[in-house]
Amino acid sequence: MLEKMKIYWIGGSPCCGKSTISEMLVKEFGFEMYKCDDHLDRYTEIGFENGVDIMKKVKPMSMDETWLRDVDELVEDEFEFYKEALKIIVTDLERDYQGKTVLVEGAAILPEFIKELGVENINYVSIAPTKKFQLEKYSQREWVKYYLAECSDPIKAFDNWMERDARYAERVTRDAKQFGLNAIVVDGNKTIEENYLDVKRMFGLL
Repeated sequence: MLEKMKIYWIGGSPCCGKSTISEMLVKEFGFEMYKCDDHLDRYTEIGFENGVDIMKKVKPMSMDETWLRDVDELVEDEFEFYKEALKIIVTDLERDYQGKTVLVEGAAILPEFIKELGVENINYVSIAPTKKFQLEKYSQREWVKYYLAECSDPIKAFDNWMERDARYAERVTRDAKQFGLNAIVVDGNKTIEENYLDVKRMFGLL
């Protein structure tokens, strides 16, 4: 069971330094690392094979079918996907990390999941960017244009992607705060080192 291991959870939304901060924590404290994004394709395959509706829906989608949909649908599908992925994440942790201290990082770590698990606030933080900061950082990522190259309208696809992530970030931040959980909003006014210190403070590691 999860209570038999020490887990630090970092959730939130993409493009705000979650991965960098997690790597810094692992380097300083020697934690095991479970990065949810490394397993997204596997979550999809497992869910598809088990007949999970959201995985059955998204797995066969083309790039156009994925990104040229209504943004509200994109947001809701992301939440549904992560709710199913979290079941697999728990299974992974119970199987592979017994007796260890592990840092779990990814947008999949929903605040409602943390609340349902009864995770103490000192073991969780949500980190999410403002929309402006998110756009600035994604615009600097060279791989984005190659990722969307198969779309018939890559500009519209990018706009939908950014709007989905912005709404997701706002929602998980709001949920975290409503549950009384730690939440950091990254707007560029602090350095990654300053945000790292904030996370260490929230985790009681200072």
